[in-house]
Order: sequence, then C-alpha cells, then structure tokens
Amino acid sequence: MYEYSNNLERKLIVRFFSSIGFIATFSMASLAFINSSYLLAFTLVVSSFVYLSAFNIGRGVEKSATVILYNLYALMFYLVLTGGAQGTGPIWIFIVSPVTYSIRGLKRGTFDIVLFLSAIVLGFYCADTFNIYDYNPEQFPVRIILAFIIVASLSGYYEFSREKYSSKLIALSQKNEFLATIDPLTNLPNRRFTMNKLIAFKNELKNNNIPFVILLADVDNFKKINDQFGHDFGDEALIHLAKTFENNIPQNAIASRWGGEEFLIVIPNVTVDEGELVAEKIHNALKASAVSLFSDSVNITLSIGITAANAERSIDLDIKHADELLYKAKEQGKNRTCSF
Repeated sequence: MYEYSNNLERKLIVRFFSSIGFIATFSMASLAFINSSYLLAFTLVVSSFVYLSAFNIGRGVEKSATVILYNLYALMFYLVLTGGAQGTGPIWIFIVSPVTYSIRGLKRGTFDIVLFLSAIVLGFYCADTFNIYDYNPEQFPVRIILAFIIVASLSGYYEFSREKYSSKLIALSQKNEFLATIDPLTNLPNRRFTMNKLIAFKNELKNNNIPFVILLADVDNFKKINDQFGHDFGDEALIHLAKTFENNIPQNAIASRWGGEEFLIVIPNVTVDEGELVAEKIHNALKASAVSLFSDSVNITLSIGITAANAERSIDLDIKHADELLYKAKEQGKNRTCSF
C-alpha cells in the first residue's frame, strides 16, 4: 500500500474493496447461476468468498490487500480466457488499474499492472490458440488491450500527481510541526517540545528509575544589556548563549528556551553533582567568549538553579524547585549555580 496513507486509511481502503468485490462477484455469480452458466457461477462464488476473507485484516493489512488484488487478477484472467458472459468478460479488466494504484501506489502498482497486462495478452492468446473462446470481431482483443493501456496510463499519471501532491503536503506538515517546537531566534527547542520530553523523562524515572536533573538558567542583567546596547545586541546574546549550551552540554541533554532570557536544560541519567559540572562548564565557556555585535562586546553571565527530578513530585513542582534555587543564586550575587 502506498506509504503516505496511515494504517487506519489502509484498513478502510482494504475493507472497502473487499466489500465491493464480494457484493459484485456474488451478484454476478447469482446471475450466472440463473442463466445456467454453472462453471462461471462457481468461479465467481469462490472469488466472492476470497474477497470476503480479505475483509478480516487481523492477519495484516498488506496481506489482505495482496489477496484482494491477486484474486481480482485471477478472476480477470479467467474472464478473458473464457469470455465470461457472452464474451463481455474482458470489459471488466478496466477496473484493474484504479484498484491497483489505490492499493499499491505508483511504483509497485505499475509493476503489477505490467505483469497483469502480460497475463491478459497470454489469456487472449490461449483463448484463440486453444479455441477456448472465439472473440468476434478478431480485432476485439487488440482494441481491449490498447484501451486498457490508455486507461492504465491515465490512472498511473493521476496516481503520480496525487503522490507528488501528497508528498508536498507531508513535507509542509512536517516543517510546520518542526517550527511549532523550535524557538525561531535561537533554534533551540521551545517550551512545548521540552514539556513533552520532561513527561517522557518523568515516566522513565517512575517506571525504570532513570534519574534526570533540571537546570533552570537566567541571563543576569539582561534588561540592562538591552537598554545599553539595544535589542539587536540582546538577540545576539541569546543566540550566543544557545550555541554555548549546544557546545557544552551532554549529547543526550536538551537545552531549550523556556521564555524570554530564561533557559531550561534537561540532562537524563545524571546526578545533581554531575549537573553542577555541566553548569560550571557553561559558566567557564561564557567567561571565555564575549558577545560581539559591531563595536559592542560584553561577556554575559548566568544564574542557574539545579534540582534532581523527584518521582513523587509533579514536573511543575520540579521546575518550581529549580526556579527557587535560581533566584537563590541571584540573591547570592548572580553568575553562579545553586543546587539541592
């Protein structure tokens, strides 16, 4: 089945074709039986129950889809080989290409249709060579095959356009989803993304006893920096800070812009002491690299509060505890880390 449909859509497609296939073939089987075409009726009844079996997708959507498709191919081959009801059997092959592309998508669908077309040509050949059915006029099989190629080509082009358009929609959706979780100034994850990660880390702590620490950091005297150097310089300072975080936190940690000049860092599978080492590394990196814009240059500093997440405590309370430690660092003179 084509990749851009989700599992629920695939189930609906399979069950739709399964239902239509069962209703159509069972109805035609009844008519064939009334018209005393017992072999045709028997073949259609068997085919209808194969469609019905595919309705149960407990064994897998793809397997059920394959059953539907190849049951259709087998039935079409039989109708071409025997002529069906009064030579009208081959007309039904025109439903094959839209069904195939709907189930298989463009690449696999085109491959299957080429195989099906080869089988149909063989069916017409066998019908004529072994006198199974005499199509009249003689040009009828050729015209059916040419018409099928045209319909299949149009169906393939439609599927190509649909997949291309769907790919654009998926790319746009993924881009929007990405943008919704990223701070546009610093390119760090935003509060929404980080809250989801905190929930996941908290579950790991509760279920598997995997600890994590939270570092809540705030730029010291940020309003003064903005007032003295301007908002462009303030933005440059936040960008510089984001790069400093990325270069100095563990690979499995997450640094995010929590709001304004406040940042939250989550480090899984570490203790508070190890978190303090990361904080110290950040302090040293900021001390060694100034923020520069045009002729202005200044070293920014951070106050950081560190706490270990508690399995018995909510995430909001964990963050509140880190926030209390952050302001303790502010009260003690800024440019320092307080932990508990």
